[in-house]
Amino acid sequence: MSVTNNKRLKIIRVPIPTPTLWPHTSTNCYLIGNEHESILLDAGYNQPETKQGLDEVIAKHNLAKPSSILLTHFHPDHAPGVLQLVDWEATIFCHFQEKEAILDAIAPINTVSVLKDGDELTVAGVKLQVIHAPGHTPGHLNLYIPSEKVLLAGDNILGEGTTWIGKPDGDMTDYIQALQRLQNLEINKLGPGHGDWVLAPHQQIQFVLDRRLQREQQIKELLADHKKVSTTELTKLIYQDHIHPSVFEVARRTTEAHLLKLVNEGIVFQEDSQFSLKA
Repeated sequence: MSVTNNKRLKIIRVPIPTPTLWPHTSTNCYLIGNEHESILLDAGYNQPETKQGLDEVIAKHNLAKPSSILLTHFHPDHAPGVLQLVDWEATIFCHFQEKEAILDAIAPINTVSVLKDGDELTVAGVKLQVIHAPGHTPGHLNLYIPSEKVLLAGDNILGEGTTWIGKPDGDMTDYIQALQRLQNLEINKLGPGHGDWVLAPHQQIQFVLDRRLQREQQIKELLADHKKVSTTELTKLIYQDHIHPSVFEVARRTTEAHLLKLVNEGIVFQEDSQFSLKA
């Protein structure tokens, strides 16, 4: 757990144990507020440890019980933990494109409020800016706190490594555009979806952008060498058995997302499950 605070506002990262993707073992929830008012960003996994961990931090830091819960996206390590928090009677927020997926993830809760890009929330007198930053999922949200120069980035940025992008939820073009937009924000500190606070946020965002663009170039070079390959074959060529077996499938999906971006740009041709460079 770590804390950013001033006299008005505390921003507390609360890592909650979750069965998320290796090498991470927890999902970050963020408590934002003071003794008068607070909100929660993301709710972790649907397990008792979620409520226990959050309640302990709320008491330790003398925070008001959150009146709102904002969910960055619907994935099972970020959203369903709200089922452990129903006694808070908090309003649940998500992006309007993610509403149905969120409702599926948190059933039997059947009411959420929707947000769009540019909406503002206020907590403890401080404005929080909602940013629609799709790519990992269609309705993925980030939360920017201009007065603190803090960005809470959900799964767009991780404390270690890079996030996966791919079907059925992800889109590589959207993701790269979202990162380019985030890079233009005035940020001194970034709260990732998994891992520790990022204290050099612009460098980390650029690292992820560079990694994605380097991977795209590598894919084009491999297609030039091997003529026609499937996503599985291409992923094996890229990683050469140097990734943990548990994440091979998400690596394959991310490779596929790059390929589909190149197909849409007219650079790559797809025939059934095979991909090749256009002549």
